[in-house]
Amino acid sequence: MEQHNFSNQKQIELLQILNFALYKKQCPHNTCGIIERKIKLLEQAEQEAAHTNSNLQLSAKKGFKVNFIRIINCLCELSFFTDKKGNDITKKEVFKTFGNAISQDFSTFQNYLSTTKAAANNDMRSTLSVFEKLLAKQLEISNK
Repeated sequence: MEQHNFSNQKQIELLQILNFALYKKQCPHNTCGIIERKIKLLEQAEQEAAHTNSNLQLSAKKGFKVNFIRIINCLCELSFFTDKKGNDITKKEVFKTFGNAISQDFSTFQNYLSTTKAAANNDMRSTLSVFEKLLAKQLEISNK
């Protein structure tokens, strides 16, 4: 029997397809549960591998995480990101990828966005501050 060495991501995709097919065929729940646990383990292993391969991390300064999330969110809204095939990609996938790259968990990025929106001043000063700083820095760079 021929042995195939699939990447974790490919294994996850194959197991998700298998799990869906078994679910549709109404296979016993414990079978689907075993596959779901295997998918979670593979996802965790992939995430841990991504964290150990990166020397880059987000600064721990107050407000930097939420400002980073605001910036990436706007870039998503402007369609800056696609998958490798040029197709649309979800914000969830974008934040997961950035999180892996900089050793951060952005799985709750929506909570940061809704919390900051609710807590923002009526004039949106705290929300817009990072974008004003970016503009000022770009003007400084352009005038050098």
